[in-house]
Amino acid sequence: INAEYGGQLSETMVKFGVDLATNKKDAWEGHYLKYHEMKRCLETGEGQEKVDAFNKVYEESLHLVNEFFGSKIDEFDQALTSFELAVQSPSNKDSSVEERAFFHTFKEVAEFQTYVWLNATGFRKIMKKYDKRMGLRGTGNERQPEMEAKLLIEPFMGSALEAILARAKSMGHQARGGSNDRDLKLIAGSGNPELAVEISGRLGIPLLKADIKKFNDGECSIKLKDNVRGNDVYIIQPTCQPVNDNLMELLLTISALKRASVHYVIAVVPYYGYARQDRKDRSRVPISAADVARMMESMGVDRVIAVDLHAGQIQGFFGPTTPVDNLFAGPVALQYFQDKQLDCPVVISPDAGGVARCKEFQEGLREHGMQGVSMAMIIKQREAAGVVGRVDLVGDVDGKDCIIVDDIIDTAGTLCAAANELKNFGAKRVFAFATHGLFNGPAPDRINDCVLEEVVVTNTVPLQAHVARKSDKIKVLSVGKLLAETIRRVHTGKSLATMFETVKAGRLCFASDPCPRRYSVDHSADAAAAENN
Repeated sequence: INAEYGGQLSETMVKFGVDLATNKKDAWEGHYLKYHEMKRCLETGEGQEKVDAFNKVYEESLHLVNEFFGSKIDEFDQALTSFELAVQSPSNKDSSVEERAFFHTFKEVAEFQTYVWLNATGFRKIMKKYDKRMGLRGTGNERQPEMEAKLLIEPFMGSALEAILARAKSMGHQARGGSNDRDLKLIAGSGNPELAVEISGRLGIPLLKADIKKFNDGECSIKLKDNVRGNDVYIIQPTCQPVNDNLMELLLTISALKRASVHYVIAVVPYYGYARQDRKDRSRVPISAADVARMMESMGVDRVIAVDLHAGQIQGFFGPTTPVDNLFAGPVALQYFQDKQLDCPVVISPDAGGVARCKEFQEGLREHGMQGVSMAMIIKQREAAGVVGRVDLVGDVDGKDCIIVDDIIDTAGTLCAAANELKNFGAKRVFAFATHGLFNGPAPDRINDCVLEEVVVTNTVPLQAHVARKSDKIKVLSVGKLLAETIRRVHTGKSLATMFETVKAGRLCFASDPCPRRYSVDHSADAAAAENN
């Protein structure tokens, strides 16, 4: 994965220390990188003393992780070899004990992928913190490129785990007695590979290998390199810019999977392109959101998981045989704004259509302990697409901190006009939270020039590099946890009700346990108990 995507993971504003604490495996305590110790080294001491202390702990962490990685690889190799020998032995007529041991090993191999992802992410996070704390950012003397290059050649970043996983998967069919286990598999489109890598790491499920490329005339070519027959495959592909290319890639990937005899195809579409064309508001125009839904159904998609559709009724554009799960991204931002110590916060809806979304966000902030959260609504009159005329306010914002909550930021004209008007109405500070940050055209410049303190978005759409360079007001939160937990629940048949409730989803402990496989081997009650564990 790191080789395929250049070793770059998403620069999301996630508190990694909390992420590490909630996702690490208790049995492997003491074998993770010393993230908090490295962080303390950067916060204390001066000059060369600080550098030496940090370097010492950093090298100790690399040694610790590499040593544990090597020992686990040897352990997995021995366990798989033992199973192979036991199965091939003519004197062994009952292999149930070996099969239970194999399933335990298979589960640990999947969990170990999460271990590798957590440590790789932690090292990258601390590299960025080092340059920031030492004042090296933007000087040309940053250490991050050097440390990144070194990280990529470390043993735990190599292909040893991938080889073990491939070996375990090839033996799995034999262990299951030739039956179909409907494994969960993930495939990443080119729309947002960083988010796909994060989801893969959190679930402990590797991404399928696929060749996705373009011919010289612009045609999209899809070729799957792994066997997916009888499996449940989740395609992670937002239809963001370039919208038409990403949409066509999604459709052809669905087609390729169906022709490869998969059992179930689920499209995870964090951003649904054409969503704003959801009705016929004038003569001789298509309802493009419905047409996209029809195209996806025609290709054979079985289920769609989306985040903050522009209009909830888009779910109805799909037939009753194609369920659509429309997740709200609000839960990922609750803790972020709680840490801002807001004064008499007011959640602002930029239009009448966003009132329900804002109400959910308001309730989430209240349940997270934020007192005195109220709500207000902006009534805007548009002169043309992307051009706002008069703005009126329903509610009181005088002397209060405001959070404008919306689903999409495009050119930021509406957002910045609303923020400036709130300031005119006496708002103390103005923040914005939107699920999809497109930031097209003059958006970065408008955000820099307006009164907004911060613009918080999620990584449903990858933040363009030139936007990040132009504006330091833009902060990015990750929906990786939200989507990973949703995928886990869909695959295991658990209820999704919690995922649609802002309060419960915000408090949900996203476990790092890999998605369980549906093994059919059940020689005894002990085997079933081992599988459940």
